[in-house]
Amino acid sequence: IHDEPLMDYLGVEPGTKKFDPTMYRREELLARIEEIRHSQGHSTNRLGVLLGNAACDQTKTLTHVLWSLLNSIPAQSVQRPHRHNSVALDLCVAAQPGVYTLMGREIDSQGVIVDPIRCEWTPGGVFVTPPGWWHSHH
Repeated sequence: IHDEPLMDYLGVEPGTKKFDPTMYRREELLARIEEIRHSQGHSTNRLGVLLGNAACDQTKTLTHVLWSLLNSIPAQSVQRPHRHNSVALDLCVAAQPGVYTLMGREIDSQGVIVDPIRCEWTPGGVFVTPPGWWHSHH
């Protein structure tokens, strides 16, 4: 993962190396998800592993400009509407039929997304949530 397209667009060149690549192995990530699942006090609607880089300890990010989370949502649960200040790029690694995300520009007084767009999760599928848009995972 790198910033070459943005750097080219801005007409700049990197001057200082900011980080080394970080590798996460599938087995390690799945073991961490299981550890969280069985721990007391974990969220009942999200089992997430933040994918940080040792070089970005202060921000807990993967790079100085990229935040990454492996998120597992238990069956029959809903992750209530929330939003991010930046673009969210969602990659589905695995999902059963009927798993989806709702997204929209605003929520009503009850916290329900107004006129939502429904995005079905399919393994290998990707969708983008624009900055500031509300979204919930089901």
